[in-house]
Amino acid sequence: MNQFDGRKDFLKMVQNYLDGTATPEEIQLLEAYYESLDKNPGILNQYTDQQKEDLGSEMEAFLLNRMAASETRILPLWKKPWFTAAAASVLIFLTLGTGFFLVNKRKQETALKQITTPLDFTPGEDKAILTLADGSSIILDSASNGHIADQGKVAISKSADGQLVYGHQDKNIQDEQPAQMNMVSTPAGGQYRIVLPDGSKVWLNAKSSLRFPTFFAGSDRKVSISGECYFEIAKDRRKPFIIDVSGKQEILVTGTHFNVNSYKDEAAIKTTLLEGSVNVRNLTKPGKLTLKPGDQSVMASDGNFHVSQVDVDEVVAWKNGLFQFQKTSLEMVMRQVSRWYNVEVTYETNTPRKTFSGKIHRNANASQMLEILKFAGVNFRMEATEKEGLTGRIVVLP
Repeated sequence: MNQFDGRKDFLKMVQNYLDGTATPEEIQLLEAYYESLDKNPGILNQYTDQQKEDLGSEMEAFLLNRMAASETRILPLWKKPWFTAAAASVLIFLTLGTGFFLVNKRKQETALKQITTPLDFTPGEDKAILTLADGSSIILDSASNGHIADQGKVAISKSADGQLVYGHQDKNIQDEQPAQMNMVSTPAGGQYRIVLPDGSKVWLNAKSSLRFPTFFAGSDRKVSISGECYFEIAKDRRKPFIIDVSGKQEILVTGTHFNVNSYKDEAAIKTTLLEGSVNVRNLTKPGKLTLKPGDQSVMASDGNFHVSQVDVDEVVAWKNGLFQFQKTSLEMVMRQVSRWYNVEVTYETNTPRKTFSGKIHRNANASQMLEILKFAGVNFRMEATEKEGLTGRIVVLP
């Protein structure tokens, strides 16, 4: 079969494979096709870029539709120049340095069956704690939908889709009562969304917190955060929105979309702008900078800034329910795994110097996430742990 002729026949063969109706000859031919690409990727050089792009586009649409129909949890990994997408139910792309591994469904299922331990860790979910001004707290994931509390004349409710919503700010409210401070915090393995009194929206990643007033009095709107948060700020040029980041950095905006990563176990504070404009300044030394869309400021531990253009989709993938990596170190991958699955990560020997590129839904169990990484030659062991508050331990093996 010519690799780039008879596209309809090729797609039909893939459909038969997915449906389990493929003949032994079709299975053998399809698997031989992918194995030939794995062993000799240069075979595609004889075809024009347009031929590759045409087939890739058709395969992407076809296979993504198939995945959506089957509600599979694993998405296609990083796009390759010769093939724009692949079905996780048939194959998985995993970029490691400049090479790649191409694995079909049968190999994946065989690898999954080789897991000898029944231990597994479930993914995080929508859960957080709301701490009110008097120090009392409400566990949001177990609270009923609808009205859950009042802070003065401000009503707080939980929407059917799991958002915490503060009643819209009355213009005269600040003349009648002082603002009260509330805080929402997520544990490891938790995430949450909040609509603030001015209509601004905030997404909290795992192990994060947001402290804010029940309404914004005065000439600005000020909140403080730790961990990682994504903001969509309601526009109000007369009243700028100010974010204190772990007491180390301040971000000033009037209306924009951006992400802030300030985890203590990360080497720097990263502020990434998606839309609008923000000013970022160090609270410990003079100087500030202005970001434009696509910019990411990195404030190192010494207080110095570095700005570069980044892939914003990768930065905010967590907010969209994905793990997404682009030449990401194993240590950084495992820090995300640790926070999301609420597990301790240890290394039996020195950390392997490997990088990963790809995507997978965050609603996958830890075993599914780790199986993807195993294709790059990194092995793991899952263990129970007696440490309070953790669901377990993942050990990275030599």
